Amino acid sequence: MKSPMLLLAAALISLPAFAADTAEIPFADKGGIQDWRADSDRVLYVQGQNRQWYKAELMSDCIGLRYAERIGFDTEAGGAFNKFSSIKVEGRDCPVTSFEKSDPPPKKEKKTKDATTP
Repeated sequence: MKSPMLLLAAALISLPAFAADTAEIPFADKGGIQDWRADSDRVLYVQGQNRQWYKAELMSDCIGLRYAERIGFDTEAGGAFNKFSSIKVEGRDCPVTSFEKSDPPPKKEKKTKDATTP
């Protein structure tokens, strides 16, 4: 049987790894989200007031996200948006499964008319 001190030491050693994985936007319920951009129906980039971008991956395709003009952010009880939060698109709840700091979202390529197209 393992001693309680050994179990406590193992728990404390793993604590920093867990803490480093907790990206969040504080006060998201009070205007803490400055901008957002959908990359697809499953990936959303969210910018906090500190201008830091985050990449949220959703549990499954959130139909209509990439074309949505408005979405809702369902935060945790403390008002932070993180990997335990979800978004709402046209009344549908879309849970977040991964939320991490990111570079700004990739720029969309503008479609240009082909010179042979009338």
